[in-house]
Amino acid sequence: MTITSTKTYARSTPEFLLDQFFSGPMAASGIFCDRNRRVRNRFFMHLFGAWQGDQGTLEERFTFLDDQGTCTHAERVWKLEMLDHKNFRGTAKGSAGDLVGLAEGASEGYAMHWRYTVRQPVGDKQYNLRTDDRMFLLDDNHVANHSRMHFWGIFVGEAIIEIHRLPAEMAERVRSYPQPGEYQ
Repeated sequence: MTITSTKTYARSTPEFLLDQFFSGPMAASGIFCDRNRRVRNRFFMHLFGAWQGDQGTLEERFTFLDDQGTCTHAERVWKLEMLDHKNFRGTAKGSAGDLVGLAEGASEGYAMHWRYTVRQPVGDKQYNLRTDDRMFLLDDNHVANHSRMHFWGIFVGEAIIEIHRLPAEMAERVRSYPQPGEYQ
């Protein structure tokens, strides 16, 4: 599978290798905006990736902040498989939303693009959101992520996230929920 939107970046450097970047401890922060560009959630993430050959697990722990600063927590665990050097697929489960079917993605140069449907909990309801996720490797330790979500083809919102790798000695720390301001 090749996602054509990454072809533009085929000759760019550094090369984004999913299994290399998403290995070990990471932290992230971001915002989720609705279709009117109003920020609905601010969030912090701890991530931990581990690989054995072409099979990987990526654990995500979220702390969400609403407009009043109230914290809620969620998590998701991805099971990933490298199909070849640039193409991958995966599944995910957790309180931050299970995947419906498979996620499929590809990388070219410093860009990665993947698509998936996530069953997103919103209050007492669940919505299947089609997600178009694009990541850009800034350097060996930083990724910028832009995700757009659609419900029945209608744009509902987007997430903008900055992910950075942490030193290996922080592996145990990322197995807990992040606290706002933890990495200032």
